[in-house]
Amino acid sequence: MKRLYIYLTVLIGALFLLPGCNDEWKEELYTRMVSLKAPINKDDVSVIYLRYKSNGESSTYKLPIIVSGSSTNDRDYNVRIDVDNDTLNFLNIARYASRTDLYYKQLPAGFYEFPSQTCHISSGEDVGFFNIDFNFSELDLVEKWVLPVTILPDASYTMNTYKGRQKALLWVMPFNDYSGSYNAASMYVYFGDNTTKYMTASTREAWVVDDNTVFFYAGITEELAENRGAFKVKCEFRAPDEVSEIENVHTADGTPLYLKRGELVLSAENPDLEFEVVGEPKYEIKEELDIDRPHIIKRIFTLTMEYKYKDTVSSENMDFPYRCKGTMLMQRNISTLIPDEDQAIFW
Repeated sequence: MKRLYIYLTVLIGALFLLPGCNDEWKEELYTRMVSLKAPINKDDVSVIYLRYKSNGESSTYKLPIIVSGSSTNDRDYNVRIDVDNDTLNFLNIARYASRTDLYYKQLPAGFYEFPSQTCHISSGEDVGFFNIDFNFSELDLVEKWVLPVTILPDASYTMNTYKGRQKALLWVMPFNDYSGSYNAASMYVYFGDNTTKYMTASTREAWVVDDNTVFFYAGITEELAENRGAFKVKCEFRAPDEVSEIENVHTADGTPLYLKRGELVLSAENPDLEFEVVGEPKYEIKEELDIDRPHIIKRIFTLTMEYKYKDTVSSENMDFPYRCKGTMLMQRNISTLIPDEDQAIFW
């Protein structure tokens, strides 16, 4: 009986307290903190894709700054941002140890600019954007260029230091109409004069040089090889000789689809490659709609080429001659529903 009395007393007390808890959800439940929104990949860097622009034009990246909390932000913030000169070094050592050729390189100051070092977040908003202007002209993408940024401490706000959310390592990835990862399984690499046995590389990454030019590494050169820069092959896409519109049979919105064909110009800056183009390299770009997702345009690139080169750096005593012949293929999927080009492309 005594135990029952205790239970009843507790229950009655709880009933009196409950009305005072009804509006707790309206109050802020956590300490508001500011952090950078920069999703990381397996290497702890954030890949950002930006359209390459020539003639000194800059490409602007809007880095999101977030105010955390359980309720809407009710005050103004001025968050200070600057370059972080320390974190990238620690990451390189942890990831690659003595393989310094694989290190991420800090993007030199001449390739970016902060229009302002402060990001303003107004009351009633939980996200602000910090603008960074990038100029990619003459940037050699043999190296992996990263811009490390951090929130600077300030008495007016609290930084979110959980898992380094006050920092961001931005691996800048400029793109043009032709850059990306090509399937190279049909690009046959023969040693010397051999015409029967061949080797292949599964993929060839094409990196931006300028608006109409990319580069890839010759033959079966490892894309992480220490001497990879010596095997750069530039590939310029000339204006198409043939452009024809393809009838859109899947939708009634009249989305134009095109077939383009033209010439490629291959070259190599390294004279030791003894680079030689055979025949006339060509390209074809064909567009079609995805049958299951009609808002997706599939742009299919086919590069047909033949060239010769010599590997003079793999051995001190021998030169290795190669002949490459075949095609490289890439499919770029683009959403017609997303206005921002870097977001519309499925990377």
